[in-house]
Amino acid sequence: MPRPRCLWCMEPPYEDVAVLKWRGEERERLTVPLCRKHFARLKEAGPEGREQKGWRYKVGWW
Repeated sequence: MPRPRCLWCMEPPYEDVAVLKWRGEERERLTVPLCRKHFARLKEAGPEGREQKGWRYKVGWW
């Protein structure tokens, strides 16, 4: 069985986080596992979100 890991790196997850993932008009609401480092970066990004691999992410589903 594979070990759980962060969505963007190989670290073990700190928390499952509800996020909004979007690109243009395309929107998706997800719950993703994030390590401490990426969780902190995403929270600091605020309402404009953080870009990762062509998509923007922000904490929360609103």
